[in-house]
Amino acid sequence: MGLLGYFKDSQQVSKQDLEAIEQVVELCDRQCGDCDAEEGAAAIERGEAKFGKLKIEHNASLYGSSETAKIHFVVPTSQTDWARDACEEKKGSVQYKIARWIDKHGADYPQGTGDAIKCSVSSLPIDAMDIDVMRGIKNDVLVLPHFLKIKALSASDVKSQLNKLVPLLLANERDQLLALENIEEARENSFVFLCSHKTRDKRCGITAPILQKLFHQELQPHGLYRDNSDFRPGGCTVGFVNHVGGHKFVANVVLYLKSSHSLIWLARVTPKNVPAIVNLMIVPEKPQLPWPEKVRCVEQYAAW
Repeated sequence: MGLLGYFKDSQQVSKQDLEAIEQVVELCDRQCGDCDAEEGAAAIERGEAKFGKLKIEHNASLYGSSETAKIHFVVPTSQTDWARDACEEKKGSVQYKIARWIDKHGADYPQGTGDAIKCSVSSLPIDAMDIDVMRGIKNDVLVLPHFLKIKALSASDVKSQLNKLVPLLLANERDQLLALENIEEARENSFVFLCSHKTRDKRCGITAPILQKLFHQELQPHGLYRDNSDFRPGGCTVGFVNHVGGHKFVANVVLYLKSSHSLIWLARVTPKNVPAIVNLMIVPEKPQLPWPEKVRCVEQYAAW
């Protein structure tokens, strides 16, 4: 179709925004409707019916309505919903200390690709056999877009660890990071995060489980589905996270793709969009974007 064709056909996307998006992800040449699932899929039809009952903001332009992450710390909780201020739910926890460190020191690091250092809690599983993990004072922490994990991070060590690790992460010093005893590679090739924070907005509690089930369904034929007991390398983990902002644009879908070193944050995603996200964005090494009008932000990170 080409950039001019997208500019004519994509509602609420300026030519300047399209050019910025295309710097990170190739725009799909097919009409957006061709990228949607066929209406014969019963699960998708049921999901579309439920989404159709929700009040969703369709008028505002999406691009630039969210910030990309310089570093995104994702803390497992095995939960799908949290208190309104999720990282404050457990005082003294790993996520509490990370969020407080970011509030105090995040602005001290203007370098690096992206807009902000972030912390989220997630539905990723915790080690229920470890009493300190259950108390929240120790946890493994996923670090994106680097696809690394901080192993067994204690809340009491958060300050010293982040003081050491954040400069290395922003400088993309991967070899130095992996030389540390408590840093290891994440086994996944991609992560999809869905906001399920129904305490903040009931719509997210409705949309996230529907989309997760459909993502799992679409990933299975490609051998990319991973559940919590599947430790094979590669694959795609689809998890829930707390408030990401912009609930009025449900559903928000945040993708981190290792092969292309990119972040793609979509909104107004509905069940019929899931097959195209999997087949065009997750499966290929080089993702293609069917709907530039659904993009809130994108980022291209340095390769390692």
